[in-house]
Amino acid sequence: MARILIADDLQPNRYLLESTLKGYGFEVTVTQNGAEALDAARSNPPDLIITDILMPVMDGFELCRRWKADERLRSVPFIFYTATYTDRKDELFARSLGAERFIVKPQRPEELVQAVREVLEENRKSLSTREPAVDETEILRQYSEVLFRKLEKKVAQLEADIAERRKIEAALSESEKFLNAIVENLPVMLSVRDARDLQLVRLNRAGEDLLGYAREEVYGKTDRDLFPKIMADRYIGTDRNVLRERHILEIPRETIRTKKNGERILHTRKIPICDEEGEPKYLLEISEDITEQVAVEEALNRATRKLSLLNGITFDEIQSAVFSLSGYLQLEKESGTDAQREQYREKQAAIVQILQNSLDFSRNYQNLGLKPPAWQNVMHAFLYAISHLCMLEMSRDLRVEGLEIYADPLLEKVFFALVENVVRHGEKATRISLEHHETDDGLILIFEDDGSGIPVHMKEKIFERRCKDKPGMGLFLAREILSITGITIRETGESMKGARFEMLVPRGAYRFVGNAE
Repeated sequence: MARILIADDLQPNRYLLESTLKGYGFEVTVTQNGAEALDAARSNPPDLIITDILMPVMDGFELCRRWKADERLRSVPFIFYTATYTDRKDELFARSLGAERFIVKPQRPEELVQAVREVLEENRKSLSTREPAVDETEILRQYSEVLFRKLEKKVAQLEADIAERRKIEAALSESEKFLNAIVENLPVMLSVRDARDLQLVRLNRAGEDLLGYAREEVYGKTDRDLFPKIMADRYIGTDRNVLRERHILEIPRETIRTKKNGERILHTRKIPICDEEGEPKYLLEISEDITEQVAVEEALNRATRKLSLLNGITFDEIQSAVFSLSGYLQLEKESGTDAQREQYREKQAAIVQILQNSLDFSRNYQNLGLKPPAWQNVMHAFLYAISHLCMLEMSRDLRVEGLEIYADPLLEKVFFALVENVVRHGEKATRISLEHHETDDGLILIFEDDGSGIPVHMKEKIFERRCKDKPGMGLFLAREILSITGITIRETGESMKGARFEMLVPRGAYRFVGNAE
């Protein structure tokens, strides 16, 4: 059984070559470079050596030169098996060093084994023991030339690899810029958390605007650093469950408390991002701020309920009035005296007035809730309202610059009703004012005049739909308009010192624009 020595620095190459040769019955010794191979051969010369060329410590060319210079090893056949030195000049140099074969990788196993057997047979018959070139200077020159040529190829290959890598990096950079542009311009909040500790690692511009934090402030932080404990514990529990179950979770409505925008309502999707083994690596969250959408829906629902109720009341009133009117008409026909007929006509006129009032109310009320609520500039709405009234003798003090509130589009009618109330009933009133101040519950919008004021027993009655001491339904309508978006109104003035109406706007339903606050 022939003993074969292998020298190759790459473990997969050694394993493949060793397995192949052992499979064909050869005894194999394996080394990792030329120096190890030379030491092993000197200790126990093999029947043949197969070596790579490009190896650390001692390469194949130097191994061959020393091999053929050694008296004990010179007769042992030498085969080069290489994938890096493939030039014809490389083979000629190998032959000049005394190598019996120069084989380029890869080879089919049977072809490689056939070459090994041929070399062994030729050596047995003493047909192919090659003598190395004797001119050391020439050998060194050729060796240098081979190495330089290989170095040139390697440099060229490296330059090509570098150029290709730069091309790939440029493409990746453009792709990253493109994806970043998409993420940054999404109108919804996108955040990414590390699955291990749920620390934030990515937040887009919409997320900064919503939360009220710059991304540098929140990177590396968890929900416990940003939200109240009870709220944060609930969020973290949900996140852990999503990562554990590895499923996408949709939360139609979720309330969060932001740094600058108060409480907001979000529609959130939580998506686990897993690695190749299916283990969660990140948690992606996509959240849309639906606070205003929810407010619109709730306001429209309230308006619909109010309209349904008031339409029913109006219908009942008209039906009752028509029934009464028909009765008085019949009584008038059957009446025997002029005095009775005149009395019945007066009753009929009163009923007609009731019908007229109901129709007027329906006409004023018909647009309530017809359009969704919107952010409205208080100053603009107030000035537009009073432009319909004659108040040349009244001064006005308005301190609501930059204030916007979220209200039904009929907000102007609220201010019109308040000022009209002053014009009609505020005896000796010479001044009106509109100002605001914030409280823990929200913002109080205050409208005042310096007229005669409203008696204590009338403070609630003035907001009723029908009150015999109060003509018109303007203040009733004003309260209904404000209540659509959760704004309340009450009268808090002192009798004989002027009227004072306080409108409480809840948090999240007011804001300041520009430099005013």
